[in-house]
Amino acid sequence: MRSVAEFVPIVAERLLLRPFAVEEARVIAAYRREPAIARFQGWGVVDPGEIERDLAAMQPRTPCDVPGPWFQLAVVERASGAIAGDLGVRVLGEAHDSAEIGYTIAPAFQRKGYATEAVGALCEWLLGARALARVIAVVDGRNAPSIAVVENAGFRRVALVETRHAGAPSALLTYERRR
Repeated sequence: MRSVAEFVPIVAERLLLRPFAVEEARVIAAYRREPAIARFQGWGVVDPGEIERDLAAMQPRTPCDVPGPWFQLAVVERASGAIAGDLGVRVLGEAHDSAEIGYTIAPAFQRKGYATEAVGALCEWLLGARALARVIAVVDGRNAPSIAVVENAGFRRVALVETRHAGAPSALLTYERRR
C-alpha cells in the first residue's frame, strides 16, 4: 500500500486534485455545514474532529489502493490556491475494476464549471492511469445541478431507485462512465 505522500496530484485546466492535509478539516467542515450544500448529501452532523480523524486515517494510503473505504481529494483552485471543494472516491467490487465518486463544491466556487472539471479530471485518471473499467456516481434525483455535472462529465444514467431522503420522496439516480 502506498501513502498520500506518494500520490501525484491530478492537474486540470483550472484545478489541482490532491489529498487533504489533516489540518484542512475545518475548511471542509465550514462549507459542508451550509444547508444548501448538505441538503442532498448523506452525511449527518459535520464535526471537524471527525473529519480530522477521517483524514488522518487516509494518510497511509492513496486513492483506490484498497477496495471499500472512501478517500477524499481536495479540489484546489490553481489561480488562488483556495480549496474549492472535495471529491470522494472508493474502489468497488471484488474485481477492483470500478469506483464510486462523490463531489462537493463550496458555495463561493459554484456555477463556474469546477465540479464538472474536477469530476472529468478524476474520471480520466481512474479510467486511464488506474485502468478501471467504470466509474459510478449516485445522485439525488432532486439535485438538478449535480445531475448536470455528471451528464456534462460524460456519464450516462443506468438506474433509478425510488426512496426517501430527509423525510421526502426522492429517487436515487445511478450514473456511470466507462473506459
